[in-house]
Amino acid sequence: MRRGRPPRPIGVPGKPMLTELTPGHWKARVCVRDPSGRRREVTRTSTLKLDSRGHPVPDRTGQRALDAVLAAAITITADLGDGELSATTTVARLWARYREYLVTQDRAPSTITRYDHVAKLFETAFGGRQLMEVTTSAIEGFLTEVGHTRGPSNMRTARTVLSGMFRYAVRTGPLQVNPVREAQTPKNIEPKGHTGGAANLTIDELRFILSAVRTSQAPCPRTPSKAERERGTPVTSDPPTVAVYCERTDLADMMALYAATGLRRSQMLGLVWTDIDVNAQTLRPTGKLVRIPGKGLIRVAKTDDPKNHTGTIALPEFAMEILERRKAALAARRLTSPPDPEIEEPGLVFPSTSWTLRDPQNVGHSWQRVRVALGLADTVTPHSFRHAVATILDDAGLSARVTADVLGHADPAMTQRFYMARGHPHRVAADVLNRAVTGRSQTASASGMVRLGISATARRKLRSSAFSTGKPRLQRGCDARRPSSALPDRDDVFEPRQVKRGRQRAAGTRTDLDNCGAKGTRTPDPHRLRFESD
Repeated sequence: MRRGRPPRPIGVPGKPMLTELTPGHWKARVCVRDPSGRRREVTRTSTLKLDSRGHPVPDRTGQRALDAVLAAAITITADLGDGELSATTTVARLWARYREYLVTQDRAPSTITRYDHVAKLFETAFGGRQLMEVTTSAIEGFLTEVGHTRGPSNMRTARTVLSGMFRYAVRTGPLQVNPVREAQTPKNIEPKGHTGGAANLTIDELRFILSAVRTSQAPCPRTPSKAERERGTPVTSDPPTVAVYCERTDLADMMALYAATGLRRSQMLGLVWTDIDVNAQTLRPTGKLVRIPGKGLIRVAKTDDPKNHTGTIALPEFAMEILERRKAALAARRLTSPPDPEIEEPGLVFPSTSWTLRDPQNVGHSWQRVRVALGLADTVTPHSFRHAVATILDDAGLSARVTADVLGHADPAMTQRFYMARGHPHRVAADVLNRAVTGRSQTASASGMVRLGISATARRKLRSSAFSTGKPRLQRGCDARRPSSALPDRDDVFEPRQVKRGRQRAAGTRTDLDNCGAKGTRTPDPHRLRFESD
């Protein structure tokens, strides 16, 4: 067990010791523990100071030597790993190191590009500060300014980058506490521009879009460029129809497969024919398109990519029909317009006109033109089809786990939180509440039985009995080995007592069934009631 005085905390200097070497000239010594735990002694002497006439000013109390030794003690660090980060490292230098770390972690190029835009903001604000000078209040002030000038989305991205960057500094040793962790972002900041993500589509809207991209005769004019809008030059050419434009730009099949799979745009444009199993009618996306600065558009295939889950998706029948027709059409096109082997990207389901990778931005511009022609909202994007798939599966009663498997989400909670539509009326909930309070169902078939005075229990028995299905069912206590002629009459076995009373009261007949539940004789009913099927 260690005895004596506990060691001084790492990085905290001890009590300085002053020694006067000559009159007005001092030496200061201080001991400090570096991050490795070793005890180091730092020594400094009085710095030279001149008066207005150029004569040296003596250090009478040793204060200049004391200030110099304390400033040097703060900069003492040990070699932990690469030894380049310390408490005096600037924020700009930390970002450069953190960016290199993100590249080694194989982060998506689009993510690093987005982080670079945010890094320019905080490098301008406090990039020259040392890490020990960055406080939580400075972080909050920066985030507030970004939120008011660039919107809450950029503010959240800036917080994410700063938090990860300073967490990296804590792990590598220069800092003990992450100053971003306790920072509070302002609330109720008005967004800048379009926010809210892709809109949700109803089933009627989805069917309308899929039909319109193939049959709509509405004009689909070109959107004027910025220069044309500034000059006021009108577009004089006759625009094609929506159906013709979608066929020309190869959008109709893509929209249908969006509705069948819920894939992202980068996944859809990265599909190859080997991803599709025609016999099993399944799809397993193996790659997606990304844009890398300096390289352009490429197709990447990663097994652990969160935005390109390699799970297998079952394809509906209409998707298989579209893919079969599309494969035949591409084979015919290859004969009339053979690709260049040097630039061809083989096996693409949606190639460009030159048989290369199709640019997602061009697809977005084409869809924007169709969306305006059809009068759809600006928030209806190709990603809206992904939301529509999640909502349709949720409304059909499938679990969030099944929907997450279809969309390729690792966590079903994300599917429920961001993709399943909320706020639409649920008729089944109203029916459950109505049965709980009144004992009556709101369905059309149940309303007819309610008018006859039939209770909910009797209606359930009626739906599950052979009276409605036509399948024979033995009464309790009957022997299955008895001949069919010995069985009771069909109506006496399968028709519940309350159902029979209500039916006979409506027909104006009476039987012995009204006498204390005794079994009576059946009276023929000329007006046989037929209930509507649910």
